[in-house]
Amino acid sequence: MVALTRADLGEQPGVRARIAALVQGTFLEGAPVIPVSAITGQGLTGLQAALDLQFDNLPPPPPTGSPRLHIDRVFSVAGSGTVVTGTLTGGAIQTGMELRLWPGDARAKVRGLERHGSKGPELPPGVRAAVNLAGIKAADVARGMTLAPPDGLEVTDQLDVSLTLLPDAPYPVKNNSRLHLHHGARAVICRCVLLGRDMLQPGETGFAQLRLDQPLAALEGDRFVVRFFSPLATLGGGVILETHPPRRGRKDPQRLEGLRIRASGDPLSIAARRLAEAGNRPLHPRDPAPYRATGAAEGDGWFLSPAALAGYRARALELQTQGLEGPAIRDRLFSDLPRGAAEAFLTQLELPAPARSPDPLEGELEEYYRRAGLCPPEDRAVEAAFPGGGQGLKLARRALTDRGTLTVVRKGCRVHTACLEEGLAELKGQFGAEIFTLAQARDRLGISRKYALLLLEFWDKTGVTKPSGEGRRFL
Repeated sequence: MVALTRADLGEQPGVRARIAALVQGTFLEGAPVIPVSAITGQGLTGLQAALDLQFDNLPPPPPTGSPRLHIDRVFSVAGSGTVVTGTLTGGAIQTGMELRLWPGDARAKVRGLERHGSKGPELPPGVRAAVNLAGIKAADVARGMTLAPPDGLEVTDQLDVSLTLLPDAPYPVKNNSRLHLHHGARAVICRCVLLGRDMLQPGETGFAQLRLDQPLAALEGDRFVVRFFSPLATLGGGVILETHPPRRGRKDPQRLEGLRIRASGDPLSIAARRLAEAGNRPLHPRDPAPYRATGAAEGDGWFLSPAALAGYRARALELQTQGLEGPAIRDRLFSDLPRGAAEAFLTQLELPAPARSPDPLEGELEEYYRRAGLCPPEDRAVEAAFPGGGQGLKLARRALTDRGTLTVVRKGCRVHTACLEEGLAELKGQFGAEIFTLAQARDRLGISRKYALLLLEFWDKTGVTKPSGEGRRFL
């Protein structure tokens, strides 16, 4: 609606026609015009009623992902602690949730929620929110940070974007211009590298890479505003297309075509393009639905194109000819993936069963490691236990390791893989997403501190666990 002010002075002839001409082609075209006066109060009640009616008729914004709160204020309340405020987007937020303060790594738990003076256990997206946080000091929070789940955002210092300048922007943007980028409640300085052109004129849209002076937490699809570096002037804005852009020439045709597909907004085309660009690299998208629709191979939320899966199968068949079997092939090909994804992709390779003659020494050695359980012996201790083994023992141990029956947890120290996986399942079943200490892991597994530390350090190194404060958590 349009508020026609100074109504106490009387309405000038033709003013409504001029308003209609002014708003033609905008979202205000055809909107009601309400005369008001701040001096006499004329029309203010009607204006407020009209605003309330429009607000009541607005549908709630649909959830578009995980919750995000761009922090614009932070303060401390006696008896409550740290409180942050901002506009909640993406999804609902509930008390008890553990959230991360991006782009840093500090975490806090939601103690209380409030909107417009009313408190509750949950807030929907699209509202102004005050969030009472436990476990963090107000001094450790700043305007411009974003409150989101621990895996809800991505930190980057380069963005490929679609950039549109206002028709009345006071300056064009030249290649390598310095700009102010405004995203959420954050403002950072960036250098604008234009892609496919050397200058962007007012009213034009083009692709660019923004190289940021400081890391930013963002997602593809986020919108932003840019201002001229000096003097400060709003130039336009755009949409983030890529948070971790590949290294390619700024006029590379394939790069520009990929950005055009991303800018189209078609999820299926974007997913197909990403799979093609990834080659043999598995992808872990936030929204898996369009990737499934492409017919890609899926493993626990990770995706490979059919061509990539065929390439992995060819490599796996080569490894089989070298004597490697399932677990060893899995670890050789998919070592960077979570175990569930690696197992799923290995199954989809549909490898033939290996044909080999049984080695009695291998059987004895495997049984020895199985009896050792989660107290893995050093290689020299194993050699002492098999005094007549000699070179045959070393070959049998290597064969068991190559096939994945044994896992090297440290140089010169191996554990039976089945025992290792049973121990891992035991800890996951007990602690889940909670932080646990070395002593708790030791007691749960029923082993000494020495072996518990050895296994936890191995899981840290392989990305199964991550140190967190004085304990660890599963990733």
